[in-house]
Amino acid sequence: MLSLDSTHGGVDASALAKTITSLTAYREHLQRVARDPSFSEDESSVALPFTSTPSLSISRHLSPSLRFIIIIGIGGSNLGTMAVYDALFGKDDALRSRTPKMLFLDTVSTSALRAVESVLLRCTSQDEFAIFVISKSGATTETIANAEALHASLAALFPDVLTRFTAITDEGSALWQHAEELGITKLAIPKTVGGRYSIFSNVGLAPLSMIGVDVDGLLDGARRAVRDCTLMGEINPAAVSAAHTYLHAQNGIRIHNTFVFDPDLESLGKWYRQLLAESIGKSHDVGVTPIVSIGSTDLHSMAQLYLAGPHDKFTNFITRPAPDDDAATPSTSPFTGLVDNIEHKTFGTVMSATVGGVTSAYAEQQLPFLSMHLVDRSPQSLGYFMQMRMIETMYLARLFAINAFDQPAVEMYKKGTRELLKD
Repeated sequence: MLSLDSTHGGVDASALAKTITSLTAYREHLQRVARDPSFSEDESSVALPFTSTPSLSISRHLSPSLRFIIIIGIGGSNLGTMAVYDALFGKDDALRSRTPKMLFLDTVSTSALRAVESVLLRCTSQDEFAIFVISKSGATTETIANAEALHASLAALFPDVLTRFTAITDEGSALWQHAEELGITKLAIPKTVGGRYSIFSNVGLAPLSMIGVDVDGLLDGARRAVRDCTLMGEINPAAVSAAHTYLHAQNGIRIHNTFVFDPDLESLGKWYRQLLAESIGKSHDVGVTPIVSIGSTDLHSMAQLYLAGPHDKFTNFITRPAPDDDAATPSTSPFTGLVDNIEHKTFGTVMSATVGGVTSAYAEQQLPFLSMHLVDRSPQSLGYFMQMRMIETMYLARLFAINAFDQPAVEMYKKGTRELLKD
């Protein structure tokens, strides 16, 4: 599922072992929570892989003509789903003939709204699309604004379009109650599961199952991660990663760089960025700042800084195998001879050489990093990685002695937005 190499982690072995050992009681707590279907604990998201199945109530939205799944949500309501979609189908899936496709409305943007409208208004039947409105609170300003605007643009052509909407929210929320009044399909999020931990709930499983993702594979990978990441000692990838991040932060290295060497994993990096930022960003005195880099693109914009600038960054290199239909350079072409030794090489081979060159340069400069390799491109490996990262974040918050599950500062901008909209 996942291999983790901490050879160049850059922390003292005894300090690492001591830090991992300090998590023993919490690790055992997570083991218990994973077996508890009551969802009574803050950490109850670790039970989702053992209890979740795609809801049968969305079956009425399935049809042979289904072409588009629209996700209206922001932050934890869409980033996990987007991460899985892009990782399995590619960021450029819109350019391929495969259907159904996912389209995302995740901010207030006229151009984004108009683009989705133009696609849906070319449909000859409303059975060609399904729309998910996802908000844990049920009152997210950006999400409800998009839902209202999209419905208004579709209602004239498809008078019964509300039947194509599904609301995913906390049971009893304003959105839940509104959906009930309008007869809109509604799916619940467990109240103790925050948005950034919700990928293995209805938030992710319902829409992903509709585009043919092997959600059983995702959940299988997640279950394996729960087992591996609640084990004792340095074979526990979540504890190892959390301990490295924590120890570097204690030494002033507080920028955490997720460097993915596959552009289709960019959304996965952004999902993790939110997970880490909202969970750990609680105090001026502790925590880390997560950033995302894309290989090899950002090597030509950021490598100078990363390799020769301030030594204030701890890097996780994320790789996975090339696809089965991996492209290759020809034996000869009009450009032959401009770069040595690339003729008749697959793109995967070129990228592997690039990764090797980068990690060698980091090691030479004594810049700390972990190497994480997804062993294949399957839903199982993706589910494993995402669940491992969520448990790692819980461990890291425990080491920092902060709450991994709230985000009180986010309410500052939301309150200000609501006040200004009164005018």
